[in-house]
Amino acid sequence: ADVKARVACFMIVLTALLPAVQGQLPVPNQRQLEFMEMETIQFMHFSVDTSWHPPQSFLHGENPTYHNCDEKNTGVSHDNQTGEYWPCLNPEIFNPSEIDVDQWMEASAALGMKEICLTAKHQGGFALWPSNHTNYSVRQSLHFKEGQGDVLRLFSDAANRWNIGICYYINPLDDGYLALVQKVSAEEFMARQKGMLQEVLTHYGPVHRLWFDGAGIMRPQSLQTPEQYKKYYDECFALVRHVSPNTLLSPYRGDVCASIGSLYTNDGPAANSTDSDECTAASESGAYFHPSEMHGVTMQEGPDGNTAAMPTYWFWHPWACAGNITGCPWIGHANASRIFDGYIATVGHGGVLNMNIAPDASGRMNASVVQVMHTAGKAINDTFKNNNAGLIMSVSGACAEGVATLNVTGEFDYIVTMEDLTQGQRIGNYSIEFRRKGSQSWETLVPPVHLNNSLQDRPDGHDPRDQYIGHRRIDTPIVPTSGPMAVDIAEIRFSCIQLIRHPKMPADAHVFIRQLSVHKKNVPWGE
Repeated sequence: ADVKARVACFMIVLTALLPAVQGQLPVPNQRQLEFMEMETIQFMHFSVDTSWHPPQSFLHGENPTYHNCDEKNTGVSHDNQTGEYWPCLNPEIFNPSEIDVDQWMEASAALGMKEICLTAKHQGGFALWPSNHTNYSVRQSLHFKEGQGDVLRLFSDAANRWNIGICYYINPLDDGYLALVQKVSAEEFMARQKGMLQEVLTHYGPVHRLWFDGAGIMRPQSLQTPEQYKKYYDECFALVRHVSPNTLLSPYRGDVCASIGSLYTNDGPAANSTDSDECTAASESGAYFHPSEMHGVTMQEGPDGNTAAMPTYWFWHPWACAGNITGCPWIGHANASRIFDGYIATVGHGGVLNMNIAPDASGRMNASVVQVMHTAGKAINDTFKNNNAGLIMSVSGACAEGVATLNVTGEFDYIVTMEDLTQGQRIGNYSIEFRRKGSQSWETLVPPVHLNNSLQDRPDGHDPRDQYIGHRRIDTPIVPTSGPMAVDIAEIRFSCIQLIRHPKMPADAHVFIRQLSVHKKNVPWGE
């Protein structure tokens, strides 16, 4: 509700800034605007996988991430953890006896998460609600509330209490149990998946977003290729659009496109359609607008990302020790500094940060993780939300030097620029300059990007920035602006160097700056 109110107010204020020649640039719809306004959202891998106790040989092997119903993963357990469900896990091992969804919400809210995307049905097919369309759900988890447990009911009720958006991972192209154990026909597989989609949308909402993963392989053989499953996938899209018209579809198809850059336009498919084709590559000449979701930051991860030596763990892994490099048991996770840097490298690069933070097998968030979430959330707020050394809003003008000029009142470490995307994405390259006190000359503070086709953002921040602004751009100045060597700055200005090269962009089009501000880093850890 708060996000919707902010977007509505924002659009009213900006109506007065409409250009004389608006053109027909791709613009986001209301739901896409609300999605970008969230900025930070949480992925939550929680399922029967969380309760698995793998054998030591698996834990000491390469990249021991959990994938239910995979013969090389959960299939290595030939015991009562799989039993008659092999290669899938036995649902009876799932028993989050201390489940506390309000603890989840409190920690997520402290970090600033506006939405949680829970794995309602991950690729193995285990459903976190007592579905009438599968025999592989919490109904078969007899130790969890004597088979009466319903994680989605607890989750959706708590999310609504905490005003946190509801998102579900529920990929209709993956269901290991139905495909590999029950070996249902393609027709029955499709009918059951659509039935489960309808249950979730009808009973566990309102569902803000559905997260359809990439096209995996845990489905009948006759549905393996795009040519075979396209019609069925389109039907799933049509069902969602009919049953829950306000639900966004993402991240590789639909309304939001996973990306490592901050350019939002592509050649489709169009948002809010029933076309399940994958998102095309971002292009300045693209006809359609798709916000960027960046999901490259995970609470339990190796410092070099998802590699065999230091893998990324989606479900909570208390025993994780790939190749015994980190030792067993290993109970490590990202610290607040890593999350803060991840915020800058994703939200600060025009994307929406989707960070994976998972509960443990008891159904609670790890206490150390909760503390990190509080610390990181406060640092982000203290730096970017509650503190600035200069702020102006709602400025427009031709693409030229000095579109916006800001008086600086103190030291700062970051420059934040936001583009008004209700007018479409317009800024194709930019620079930021500063003027010292007592001087009339402008000097470079943030240089322009020299265009290079290989230049893109990455969630880990290892690549340089790209040349766009988008929803929010956080830049670091190239001259000292805080500390003992800080330059005494009177003003900064934002300069537009070129417009995005879109065929419907008027040559004299204006650009629209929603916000320009400077911020001092305020964190409890050392630099």
